[in-house]
Amino acid sequence: MNNHWSEYWQQGHTTSFGEALSGNYDGILKSVWKPIFNGLTENFLVVDVGTGNGSLPLLLRDELLTSELTGKVVGVDLAEVSLASSENQNNHNIDIALMSNTRCEQLPFEANSVDLYISQFGFEYSNVEKSLQEANRVIKSDGQFVIVFHHKRSMILNRNRRILNLIQKKEVNLLIECLVKMANAMGNVNNSKDVDRIKKDSQCESVRTEINQLIKSLVMFDDAAAQDCELMRFVAQFFKNGLFWPVTKKLEFIEFITIQMDTLKLRLTELVDASFDESKLAIFLEKLQLNNMTLNELKILKNDQDEVLAWYLHASKLFS
Repeated sequence: MNNHWSEYWQQGHTTSFGEALSGNYDGILKSVWKPIFNGLTENFLVVDVGTGNGSLPLLLRDELLTSELTGKVVGVDLAEVSLASSENQNNHNIDIALMSNTRCEQLPFEANSVDLYISQFGFEYSNVEKSLQEANRVIKSDGQFVIVFHHKRSMILNRNRRILNLIQKKEVNLLIECLVKMANAMGNVNNSKDVDRIKKDSQCESVRTEINQLIKSLVMFDDAAAQDCELMRFVAQFFKNGLFWPVTKKLEFIEFITIQMDTLKLRLTELVDASFDESKLAIFLEKLQLNNMTLNELKILKNDQDEVLAWYLHASKLFS
């Protein structure tokens, strides 16, 4: 799954929520980490799995900005990632490193070397059983295992599930096919005479009518999801910015739209599949115990509107 996530992180996102959260995590998704980070001791080693562009390492550095603690945070991810920018770049006591193409199931750390193992919306995308075994290997005795992971009924899942339901509809593919028809029917548009020509062209008018009907159908199905998936913006860009593009460039842009929709569909399918309901969580808790971990805290995180955001789990590795 790393190729499409590599492309996503290379767009400069800090979190996995895209434009829905343009900065770093805030609210409860930020504050829940405060006591965890402030519990670290001198010369710590923290590992953040599924790090993306380093949202948690950046939060840790910001939280310990005025502290004299020294330590290292290593973020690992299967995708190609790079550290996002931060307002606070000057805490030289905290070393942050990101490692791309690195699996949660096979970490490049010595046994019993990690003080704190963390993840926010990353761990659950891996092979959870193997990743838990690897966490047990690398965490020190009495070291901490803390993850925030997707809840099956969270507002995050609900919103993205709606987007997935929309982009899986046949009307999306039909709309993209109509854009191809329109690009070819319009031909090259160089001036106002060409604009008048295509306005009078019966084939262009027929395809335009079909496009409008398809857009209306998708908006009526779920207006918010239609906007969230950016398909409407792409279509508007095709007719506004792309009007005077050569046919070849129009077709290239339509291919770009196709790739974006396919990639989004894949990412959201993985998101839905990775999320935990109560039965999946119960199985995980059994495996947690089998891997020498004792549960300290398990709770549901909610936002200020009392909407479910995620599961929060804090465990410690038993002394061996």
